[in-house]
Amino acid sequence: MVRYHLRIEDEFGAEILDDRIWSLMRAVDECASLRGAAAKCGISYRKAWGDMRKTEQMLGFSLMEKHRGGSKGGESRLTDAGKAFVEAYKNLQLEFEASVQKPIICFKRRLKGKDITDSQDARM
Repeated sequence: MVRYHLRIEDEFGAEILDDRIWSLMRAVDECASLRGAAAKCGISYRKAWGDMRKTEQMLGFSLMEKHRGGSKGGESRLTDAGKAFVEAYKNLQLEFEASVQKPIICFKRRLKGKDITDSQDARM
């Protein structure tokens, strides 16, 4: 099986978004808590907080609304822009997945030493 990861960087190579941060953002939306999202993703709260702040700074807009305190503790929710960003990244992943299937099949066949020039799967 060939695996790949989608990662978005700025022009200087600084990471803006990858599957790990996208998963954290989805978990924030599900848990309504950055602490809960961090636990769900298996990372520390401090790392989750830092990753979200760094991503927001790179993008130039807020991804989360944070509300402190209360009897149940604080709450974190994705902003409308954060929700739109999560959805856009999901669509990008689906489109990317569809577009790389044929090249991955060709790659696997090359690794196995098969001739792919006449293969139906190799045509795009």
